[in-house]
Amino acid sequence: AALAATGAFAQSTVTIDGNVDAGYVSLNYKGNGVTGVDRNITSTSAIHFRVNSDLGGGMKAYWHQENDIIPTSTTANTGNAAGATVGTWGVGQQMFGTSGAFGAIDFGGLNNAALNAHLTSQPLGTAYGSGFGATSGSFVTANVRQDNSLRYTSPVMGGGFKVGVLTRKQQAVTGQTTAFTSNVLGVQNQSQGIEYNVDYNAGPLNATFARATQDSTNSAAGTKGTFTALAANYNFGAATIYGGYQLNKASPYAAANTTDRQTLSVGVKYVAGVHTMMAAYQRASNNLANAVGVTANGQTSSSNASNLLGLGYEYALSKTAALTARYERIGDSANLLQATTGMPFAAQNNSSDRTRIGVGLRMGF
Repeated sequence: AALAATGAFAQSTVTIDGNVDAGYVSLNYKGNGVTGVDRNITSTSAIHFRVNSDLGGGMKAYWHQENDIIPTSTTANTGNAAGATVGTWGVGQQMFGTSGAFGAIDFGGLNNAALNAHLTSQPLGTAYGSGFGATSGSFVTANVRQDNSLRYTSPVMGGGFKVGVLTRKQQAVTGQTTAFTSNVLGVQNQSQGIEYNVDYNAGPLNATFARATQDSTNSAAGTKGTFTALAANYNFGAATIYGGYQLNKASPYAAANTTDRQTLSVGVKYVAGVHTMMAAYQRASNNLANAVGVTANGQTSSSNASNLLGLGYEYALSKTAALTARYERIGDSANLLQATTGMPFAAQNNSSDRTRIGVGLRMGF
């Protein structure tokens, strides 16, 4: 849809786009398995509203709202928590800003650099086989985006470089012990965050370096940590290779919950006409000296490293629709990747292995 401004004002546009992804899945958590219809096998189902206003002179103002949806539920999209399925409407990136020759200034709940590093380091997105939020893409407390944040992104320099800075101020409420948010600044409990990123996108090479810190020591979370990432991919025509390194550290008040983890990622994608094949391997290492033998969620760690193998295949039905298949296998010997399957945490027979398999349909619009 497009709305034309009147008089001397430049044109504004309103665009609706998005993605729907669902299919049939099989999840196995070593003795605790389930099969059935589910969503988001290869991508996040969402509806996006984008409003852009041309201010003239190469400048524009814009508002983008991303709304995650659950196409397999009649209650979750209403915010009804029935069946422990909560609403996801409005939980995507919320961005309001302006851009021009100076670069871009954005306000809102903005995606962090950890997400971009994850997407750059492997070809499977944020769904099955990608390890998102567990193996890689974690920013200390695994937040994907930062509410009440401000970001500056430079214009393209030196043939393909951009520099970005994101920040948000810590707000602590005396006596508040649980995290909450409000639309009134000063009555919320949020961590302080600042991150820097340098991106290069030109020709066949895409690369990013990110460094982020988070300080929640005066709010409910009680953590202080850092995230460092280097990721790149290179296109050879039909084939693209991927690689990445991430280091995630956090020091909370409770020493037992200290995080010191590094992740290595490699991947490849090959496109042959309507066929696309993808594969990724990730290894997450726990750098804590006392990691082996620790029991959490019913599982005792037997090593300092966990690994994930992801495989994907897509058959393009059109430019916007595809039949999809994904396979994911996790060997979680270090007890690091519990969150990736959505299965109950209590391991059967103290086993760390688990798999996810899904076949389905994805359609963009």
